[in-house]
Amino acid sequence: MIKNKILVTLFAILFSLTSLQAEGMKCAAGKCGASMKSSTSDSKLLKDMHKKDDFKIILESKKPLVVGNNEIFVTLMKNGKKVTDAKVKIKFFMPEMPGMPYMEFKEKLKKAGDSYKANINLSMGGTWQYQLKFKDSDKKVRTVRGSVNI
Repeated sequence: MIKNKILVTLFAILFSLTSLQAEGMKCAAGKCGASMKSSTSDSKLLKDMHKKDDFKIILESKKPLVVGNNEIFVTLMKNGKKVTDAKVKIKFFMPEMPGMPYMEFKEKLKKAGDSYKANINLSMGGTWQYQLKFKDSDKKVRTVRGSVNI
C-alpha cells in the first residue's frame, strides 16, 4: 500500500516536471504567450539591494518579471555617489533538476544614464538564481548573488 502511494507521488512529480520543461521549451522557441506568465510575478517588481565593500548595489525592474524578455536596471553607488564607469555583467541560471537541463542567460549591461541596463530572457517559471559581477576603476571584480521567482 505504501509502495503504491510512493509510486503515484513519484509519477505526479515527474509529470509536473515534464509539463514545466515543455512550457520552457515553447518559450525558448519564442512562443511565449500571456498564459505563460506566472501569477506570482504579476504583483512583484524586482527590487534587490546588496552591499559589497564600499558599494551599494540595487537591481530593479520597472515591470514585474515574466517568463520571456525582461528589462532590468542596476545602480552602483560607492560612498553615496553613483558609479558610472564600471563594467557590469549578470548571469541568471536555474540548476539542473530531474527531467530538466541546466539553464542560463548571460548579459553584459549597457550604460543607461546613471545606471546600467540589460534585457534578460527567463525561459520558464520557477526560481532563477543570479550572479552579478562588476569592476570599477580599481579593477577589482566584485560579485553579488541573489534569486528571483517567476
